[in-house]
Amino acid sequence: MIVLLCIPCALTIMNLYGLFWPEVKWKKRIWIVTLILGVLCNILLDNTLVSFQSGDRHWSESVLVGNLHQVLCYGYRDVYKVVFVVAVIGVLILLKSKPGKTPPLVTVLAIAALYPEIVTGVVFIIHVMPGLGSKNDTIGAFWILFPINLIVIAFSLIRDKIREYEEWQMKEQAPGEKVWYERVLSKSRTWPFLALLFALPILGMILGIAVLFGQKPDAFIKAWTETADWNLSTKIPPQDHPQTGGHYLCTVAAGGHKKVVKPIRMGERRGHRVVVNRQLEIANAFEMVLEEKTPGFHKAVRGFYDRFGLPIANCIRAKGVCDIVYVLMKPLEWIFLIIIYLTQSHPEDLIAIQYMPGYREFWQDFKKEREI
Repeated sequence: MIVLLCIPCALTIMNLYGLFWPEVKWKKRIWIVTLILGVLCNILLDNTLVSFQSGDRHWSESVLVGNLHQVLCYGYRDVYKVVFVVAVIGVLILLKSKPGKTPPLVTVLAIAALYPEIVTGVVFIIHVMPGLGSKNDTIGAFWILFPINLIVIAFSLIRDKIREYEEWQMKEQAPGEKVWYERVLSKSRTWPFLALLFALPILGMILGIAVLFGQKPDAFIKAWTETADWNLSTKIPPQDHPQTGGHYLCTVAAGGHKKVVKPIRMGERRGHRVVVNRQLEIANAFEMVLEEKTPGFHKAVRGFYDRFGLPIANCIRAKGVCDIVYVLMKPLEWIFLIIIYLTQSHPEDLIAIQYMPGYREFWQDFKKEREI
């Protein structure tokens, strides 16, 4: 925990200090330590904390309650390893470059090599940041430290090289007329903008290397979108495996094949995620009606079902069996729907709010407002 918490936080503070106060002499050593420890800490994070909350499960696989799926899709994330290696090469070139000895174009190319990693870092921070829609509340805080430090190092290094070249130029400026491209390259303040032009060819080179190692051309995008639980995810995962308690039949049925059970969205039940479809919404809305209109009868029905139906539901795992349960439950779904429409003045509102956070309290407030 000291390695995963205190040291990264301390390095982040020192790197930020070096960004705003560039005169400090120890910052380059801190950059090297940050790169080495950052890689080691991420490997450690991938094998320890991740195993408790965000493992190597593909978005299409169920996980235990409270756990998360892959941060980046394993089938596409290798392209970003190439991005990181290219950025490290750019950092090493900039650290070794000297005004008057290193050609300006080499420095511009080294700066351009940092840009893909800067963009990747920003996207990754958005992807895992807690509070932006991600199902993660804690582990994202660990994940973002290394990208933040990489971005800070990149900006610090680019600024320092521009200042070094400007100071050298004031002392060692050679007389004589220069051609236009020499005049452009001799102005170090234009280097970050020139690097933007070279960033696209470098991206093409990175993609070409990634394709040689089996990556697809769309890996840059699918690494983020082919995931679940995170801010840029587009996939709806199966419902979690409960650690205690269990799923009921309609909840299990919603985990069948999409073409059959037609999932609508994700919902929450007893603190864990479930796939919500129309049948599950109707079944839960019917139980609310039953609980409200006939609480004694509801208690008896719930006790009977908990005793006999719940153990059966907890044994259902295969998607094909979930499809069968969904079809078998259809007649009951229609009966439930008829009863809801016979007893509620706003039946579709009641159905639509099921498994949303605080939906029971919302429904009570909604009814009170309607009565007023």
